[in-house]
Amino acid sequence: MRPARSSARRPRPAGPGIAGGDRRGGIVTERIRLVHVVWRLSVGGGIPQVSRQVLAGLDPERFDCHAISARPAWEEDELGELGPNVTVHALDHTGPAGPRDEVRLGLRIAAKVRELRPDVLHAHSGTARLSLPAALACPRLPRVMEVHEPLKDGLHSRSTNGIEVGMVKAAGFRPFAHSTHVRDATAAIVRWRPERIPLVPLGVPVHDPDPAAGAALRAELGIAPEALVVVGVGRAAQKNIPLMVRVGADVVRKLGAAGPPVVFLIIGRQEPEIPALIERLGVAEHVRVVPPLPRLGDAFDAADLFLSTSHYEGFGLAVAEAMVAGVPVVGTAVGGVTDVVADGVTGRLLRAGDRGGLVMACRELLTDADTRARMGAASRERVLARFTRQHMLDGFARVYERAALRRR
Repeated sequence: MRPARSSARRPRPAGPGIAGGDRRGGIVTERIRLVHVVWRLSVGGGIPQVSRQVLAGLDPERFDCHAISARPAWEEDELGELGPNVTVHALDHTGPAGPRDEVRLGLRIAAKVRELRPDVLHAHSGTARLSLPAALACPRLPRVMEVHEPLKDGLHSRSTNGIEVGMVKAAGFRPFAHSTHVRDATAAIVRWRPERIPLVPLGVPVHDPDPAAGAALRAELGIAPEALVVVGVGRAAQKNIPLMVRVGADVVRKLGAAGPPVVFLIIGRQEPEIPALIERLGVAEHVRVVPPLPRLGDAFDAADLFLSTSHYEGFGLAVAEAMVAGVPVVGTAVGGVTDVVADGVTGRLLRAGDRGGLVMACRELLTDADTRARMGAASRERVLARFTRQHMLDGFARVYERAALRRR
């Protein structure tokens, strides 16, 4: 990460052009200055992680990357790991942000955007309102909005969703989405054809399965080599971890002593109610909570099956990470998971909350090694063809280049 610096106005070539450069056959021929407006670039959390991956991964010969962060440049956020092509401008806001704080932050962001003179402004749904003053101050500045969830009642307030719908319909923010579900729902809300909203699936690093790493984790956790391991990931309420525990308990009981030994690993910090539920169900030997691992891929290397019980997923990154490791999936058919998992090919999808269906699907796959192997191979092939980190970076680059071309 480069330290934030004073950004003098960049010289612009004379004559017609895009973002001060030339437009030839729809190609931007000058390096694009990109500004992300974020609440915080933390190392945890899905949205910050993807922003970090995009900013650090874009081709530095094509993009000059900046991020304006409402929060300070805290040491634990490891902003130095973003590399030399990313400059973070931290506004140092601490504590909660009330309406007056948000107005002040919006005005400070607008001033910084005017100073940086970017070619594209990138806002995120949920906090996009912080970018609105910058858009009003720079009316010709192309701007995009990364829509993480449909702009309707859900994770954010009605007022937040209403502001963001207005930003799309009246303030020139061009939305893009990571899943068909979010794209189509957003299109319906803003009354656009779905094809007008670019679809940019998220991507995961190409993970080469490492049986030795999986065996080492099993040994560390005291899991027998012959046991079958089912992995689940997450702690957010939308992940529905209580259902994951109950499904695990039901599977263990149905398989019984005659079935293969099974251990369910729930990776991530959990609320106290989760260990209490495991104890109450009497399955502590078979359903375990594991703190976050230094390398999540080790869990997938140890896994025979991945279980997702979410109420909702904007995309399903953990699902894709398991699949690229060659692990089949049993999950709920929610949000972006329906794009990632091919039901009957790379795993099984059931309706949200279908405890009995999830139990049956887990039981069937745990007792059928050939089907698990076939679906695991298909899972890896599907992710390599559609959902790698490079696929994601190429998609973001296309969104930015198209936005820059709209500048006159």
